[in-house]
Amino acid sequence: MARAFAKTSASEAVERLRPGMRVLLPPGCGEPRALVAEVCRQSARLVDLTLMGGLHLGDYPWARPAHAELRYATWHMSPRLEDARLRGRVEFVPIRYFDVVTEFARGGRWAPDAVLVHTAPPDAGGYLSLGVAVGVTLPAARLAPLVVAQVNPNMPRARGHGWLHASQVDAWVEIDEPLVEYPAPVVGDVERAIGRHVAALVPDGATVQVGVGAIPQAVLEALSGHRDLALHSLLVDPGVALIERGVVTGARKRLHRGRLDIAEAMGTRRTFDFLHDNDVVNMESSAFVHDPEIVAGIERFVSINSALEIDLAGQVTAESLGVRQVAGIGGQFDFVLGASRSPGGASIIALPSTGREGAVSRIVPQLATGAAVTTPRYLADWVVTEHGATQVRGLSDRARATALITVAHPRFRGELERALATS
Repeated sequence: MARAFAKTSASEAVERLRPGMRVLLPPGCGEPRALVAEVCRQSARLVDLTLMGGLHLGDYPWARPAHAELRYATWHMSPRLEDARLRGRVEFVPIRYFDVVTEFARGGRWAPDAVLVHTAPPDAGGYLSLGVAVGVTLPAARLAPLVVAQVNPNMPRARGHGWLHASQVDAWVEIDEPLVEYPAPVVGDVERAIGRHVAALVPDGATVQVGVGAIPQAVLEALSGHRDLALHSLLVDPGVALIERGVVTGARKRLHRGRLDIAEAMGTRRTFDFLHDNDVVNMESSAFVHDPEIVAGIERFVSINSALEIDLAGQVTAESLGVRQVAGIGGQFDFVLGASRSPGGASIIALPSTGREGAVSRIVPQLATGAAVTTPRYLADWVVTEHGATQVRGLSDRARATALITVAHPRFRGELERALATS
């Protein structure tokens, strides 16, 4: 049955929400700030309403003590949420991105009662593009009991399959405000060295998946001499630069040749403007983009992900410091698994060799007690630090430990060798 698509104010739209509801938010640059601000203004009325989302770039205003009535459930923890977590208002859901699509939609354990979406204005046919944040939000919105749209002329109208029709939206609010931006991170000498080592492992014609942060930025910058690459899952400013230089063409892909399958875009106005009505980009939900079977069918798929620690067995944590959850599983497992089955594919874990300004090694004998394993040892492939690259796939336990020690910081290699000798 068609929905009303009733134009209303932000206040009236949020008044449709009720205490105890579960309400899904778009992540990253897609956060509908005006609607979120109104939820916070009405927080005293919305007792135990649970907002749900992933990586957010702002300061999580709904988690402040002033809005203590609100709860938050997330698959991507942040240190900015620690205070609210200690107050019992934040729940972390340990789930990979591909499964978020089903668990945070109708029929899943975290099925939302409402979804807030952030869209471009409708086109002549009544279709609203979800622009920069399609991955999880779109499939949930298509099934949710209540859908409220913040319609913003600053949101790019992206090509592909990232659309809702007006008949699928209950209420909409016209808000003209800048999108949340993700500025370029600072890249230092360590990140540049890592970027060069990673780029040397990427063949021409590869489809490349990277995340956000200084190392992905450095990797993309180091790929400037490659040919006919494609990008997958995430579009950021340095990726746009590679497209404009002719490095990224998608010309050797068999699936969607010449197009880039993207679920989220995170950047500045440069990325948003590039995305607008650009048929090079094919926006898709994470049900497609994060599906390991889809990834496995893409030749020369190279996943590049980060880590907080990796132990001598090859176990990777990208999400916790001991028992303390500081990030999330994200798409790492999805893409590592898919890349392991891709013809000519590879997965790369890239990290600085040390942490805490050089005080500790990030290659360790064993992960810290209680640490979550994001990528298991049996999927470990390439590991890269500023000291080089080593492949551990298929090696025995002792051989892989020896290989990992070669890319550890020289100051810690003796300690790691002693730990190996006594294991």
